[in-house]
Amino acid sequence: MAKHNYAKMLVDAGYKVVVVEQVERVAEQKERVVSASGPSCVERDACEMFTKGTLVDPELLGGAGARYMAYLHFEEQVGNGGANVELPFAACLVDAATSQIFVGRITDGRDRNALRTLLAQVQPSEVVYTVSNLPGEVLGMLRRLPCRPQLSPMHAQTSGLVARDRLARYRSAHPGKLSQALESLLNHESVVVAVASAMDYLDVVLLGQRMLPFASWDVLDHVCSSSSAASGAGPNASSRRMVLDATALSALEVLETLEGTYKGSLLDFLDHTSTQFGFRLLKQWLCAPLLQVDEIRTRQDSVEFLMQNLDVTQRLKDGLKKVPLDLERATSRVWGYAQQAERHAVMYEDITAKRLGDFMVLLKAYEQSIQLLAAVLPASRTLPERLTRITRTQGQGGGFPDLQAVILHLRGSVVDVPNPKSGKSKFRPADGADAQYDSMCQQIEQVKANLEAELYALKSRHPNVSLGFIHRPPAERYEVECDNDALPKPFMSTVDITSQSKARTRFKTK
Repeated sequence: MAKHNYAKMLVDAGYKVVVVEQVERVAEQKERVVSASGPSCVERDACEMFTKGTLVDPELLGGAGARYMAYLHFEEQVGNGGANVELPFAACLVDAATSQIFVGRITDGRDRNALRTLLAQVQPSEVVYTVSNLPGEVLGMLRRLPCRPQLSPMHAQTSGLVARDRLARYRSAHPGKLSQALESLLNHESVVVAVASAMDYLDVVLLGQRMLPFASWDVLDHVCSSSSAASGAGPNASSRRMVLDATALSALEVLETLEGTYKGSLLDFLDHTSTQFGFRLLKQWLCAPLLQVDEIRTRQDSVEFLMQNLDVTQRLKDGLKKVPLDLERATSRVWGYAQQAERHAVMYEDITAKRLGDFMVLLKAYEQSIQLLAAVLPASRTLPERLTRITRTQGQGGGFPDLQAVILHLRGSVVDVPNPKSGKSKFRPADGADAQYDSMCQQIEQVKANLEAELYALKSRHPNVSLGFIHRPPAERYEVECDNDALPKPFMSTVDITSQSKARTRFKTK
């Protein structure tokens, strides 16, 4: 789509892009102008907004890596000075493409090593902050980051009271969304402000209603690999993952070389993944190596199985490469369709049919993945514990949900209707699958029948005149067309003439 091509160039150059589209039909505009004062042109409004850290469309995302929007909120200094001074801050990371949100409170020191580590591991595409809250040295650090995030200052700081009210309304609307671990973090006011401000920013970029109702929330420990990052408690023997700070990541060239390039880094060398979501998981593993011996051995058992069964490994790789979608991002996008039509623009194409088509492609991708696992790793084959957990269905003792029955039900709820004129086909809900859709279809058919009856009545009154409907989308539909001067002038004075040419007149009855 040309819009996305131009938007991507602007976003990559550091700009924010707002898409303004028509949100009012011509007929609605005419009624509004007659009934009330206002602008004579059709109404237009902002329908989409693209920023570096909030992209969701595949055409804009580019690579497989996660694009995080990070909101940072800094607390007052703890301690009177010296080496033991603490500079805690809260962070809220949002991956809009997969609808994942990570929250943490991090205890830092004068050297800002914890912040450097977080930024080095996450490599945010956009950093949002309140101008009055961000320390000057941190702003300088953000401007010097190799990943060059887009900096989005907010001039009005959200108070703790307003932030807690925002979260209370979210809990009320979506009970059970926030885990107990996350609720314990929300005892800190800085975390509450960071989360509420991130939610406010998602509203600003027109993603709040689409993403927040079904977002997946987690503590930041799962991203930045440190229990201290999530809770503020220092490293301890129960930590599940090793903390690779910014210095280690740079010296070991884990994510990029000393020259600042991805090519030649450890991640580049180890990346033999077959899917985009596999690449994102590998990156997390490299930034957060396991510490617990039992977990390391469990992973090693699975790796050993795959290395000893290269035929299985190759079949899995070949099959996964054929999956047509990034399942994480595509699932999030389709769920967003279910929550809200993210653009309020007037659509002169059947946008519902297009989205149902996207949904059917997603179902096919899931079905393809399930069939691949069943063929390559049949239930009769003994697998290591970790592989059993991630490839077997819950009915087979694993953790993978049994989706086949759900997929069959959903596929049966959508039908493919061919268009004899264009040769293309489009999807629509099957009869009986959606009562609201069926009701709307019945109303539409009734309106069409009434229009046809009106045309038949006109033809009966004027049998010697050639009358017929003409459609001129997007402006007008169901106009009656006839030859100029074919109908008597008294009759024409009772209709609404919409347009005239040298030979034809188009009108609507009142």
